[in-house]
Amino acid sequence: MSELNTKELEAKIAFLERHVEEQDKEILSLRGSVDGIVLELENLKSSILHASAQTQETESEKPPHY
Repeated sequence: MSELNTKELEAKIAFLERHVEEQDKEILSLRGSVDGIVLELENLKSSILHASAQTQETESEKPPHY
């Protein structure tokens, strides 16, 4: 009976180790996706700020006919 319990425990441990490895791979993949999204968001924010600054500059300028 002890032998059977030992084999069951070994099988469960092997399953859990494999499961943890699969989760680690998925988390690393998702981390890469999140990093890419954060970089893209920062680029968009920079573009918006740059466009906003240009708009404010042109609004403060008087048209040539004034």
